[in-house]
Amino acid sequence: MRKRLLAALILLLLLPRAALGDGWIVEETPEDDDFSMQDILNAPKTSRNPNILTLSFVGDCSIGGKPDSRGKEGTYTAVVDEKGFDWPFSLVREYLEADDFSFANNEGVFTGGNRTQNKNTVLGALPEYARVYLHSGIDAVNTVNNHCLDYLDAGYTDTLQTLDGLGIRYFGSLYPDTKRQREQLGIFDVKGVRLGAAGFSYPQTADLPVIASRIRALRKAGCQLVIISLHWGREELTTPKAWQIDLARGIIDAGADVIWGHHPHILQQVQFYKGKPIFYSTGNFTFGAIKNLDPDTGIFQLRYDVRTLSLLNFTVIPCRTQGRGDFRPYVLTDEAEKRAMLKKLIYPRAVPGMQNLPSAFAETGSVDLTDGKLP
Repeated sequence: MRKRLLAALILLLLLPRAALGDGWIVEETPEDDDFSMQDILNAPKTSRNPNILTLSFVGDCSIGGKPDSRGKEGTYTAVVDEKGFDWPFSLVREYLEADDFSFANNEGVFTGGNRTQNKNTVLGALPEYARVYLHSGIDAVNTVNNHCLDYLDAGYTDTLQTLDGLGIRYFGSLYPDTKRQREQLGIFDVKGVRLGAAGFSYPQTADLPVIASRIRALRKAGCQLVIISLHWGREELTTPKAWQIDLARGIIDAGADVIWGHHPHILQQVQFYKGKPIFYSTGNFTFGAIKNLDPDTGIFQLRYDVRTLSLLNFTVIPCRTQGRGDFRPYVLTDEAEKRAMLKKLIYPRAVPGMQNLPSAFAETGSVDLTDGKLP
């Protein structure tokens, strides 16, 4: 009885929703008897320095796998059934809890449905497995990518309803400006700073006018930092295409502060344009279905001065993900492995108007910016 009274009191404190222009903040307590007090109190997170805002970004998270793999030994859902919902992020959660806000790409569907697209790879899990995110340190997920419609429109609807029911915040623009439009712009207040986020998947990632219009909508809603999530590029390529570099310039010229890319399933380089970071691909983070790919990944972190909103530092925590039977990313500790991973983020040649990470980044994994410029 005491647990139920306490849960009811917490629910009353967290229940309100605040409508904010084209997006909203969802702050709800999931109705789950197994939910711990720590899970409820994790948000909002506050880092030690009140004047520094730390944002983290990780790559593709596929909670589940192919339909014919469900329940089979060693598969994602079987491992979670055995180890618990906190297993997939258990080796990195402390880093994602220590920041102020963390973003991940949700690559798949949460549904009990059976109807799927006719394609080689269909990714999903039953809705209960979305609870993994409640034990992850992740604060918001992008829902739009090439797998979000694997279980057709009904599956996408189920996914959003599942996330809503658990109080997991999300954003993503599914085929904007078409008859199949589904749009959720994310707006999050963190440490007195209003963050705005919009997510796009190809072919919409090449539609600069649409992306620019969403940036304007977020600015109109009072967003001070705007993050554009792009599911783009060629799978398994280590270097972005020239059109991506050009598009990234255009998106930043349109007002974006961060471009966060994913889809290739491996790491690609990082560049800066006008002092704004471009993560072309953040790789896989915890993924239930991909095999035989470079497992290097990382936690990409940006630190801002909350008073001026100037970007002070970019840091990557080098990690490696694991496949069948485990699926947990872990932080690299071997110095040679760390250097090899970080070197993959340094673009190999000069590009007009762009700044590449300095060679020293392979040793430190961190770089300070002065007046928006790298050393």
